[in-house]
Amino acid sequence: MIKTAHQRIPSDVTVDMNPMLDIVFILLIFFIVTASFMRETALPLNRTDQAVTAVVPNLTPVFSIDAKNQVYLNNRPIDLDSVSINVARLGAQGEITSISLRAHPNSQHATLVSVLDAIKAQTSAPVSLGEH
Repeated sequence: MIKTAHQRIPSDVTVDMNPMLDIVFILLIFFIVTASFMRETALPLNRTDQAVTAVVPNLTPVFSIDAKNQVYLNNRPIDLDSVSINVARLGAQGEITSISLRAHPNSQHATLVSVLDAIKAQTSAPVSLGEH
């Protein structure tokens, strides 16, 4: 039998990865350069140069006080304490241009003043007074 001598493998063997990294970067650059990017097609917009204004309805609420000092808003009975809340609700729905307040001749003056105070606490719109 023939005996072969075992060769000693040096333990300081290293693997050089630089050529592989060069190839990876070259391939990466190649794929980036040759890739075809599709541009998204957009719909044409017709823009106006004018400012867009919001449509806000103009409101003219009518408050009335009958002979029994019952308060009505647009012919709907409401409580005297809820006049301010109703005016605020109407102000949120649209622009209050003016308010009409009609009182019966036999109604109490304190009710009329209370309604006026509640209206003026919520809006600066002009109030026209009339007879019911």
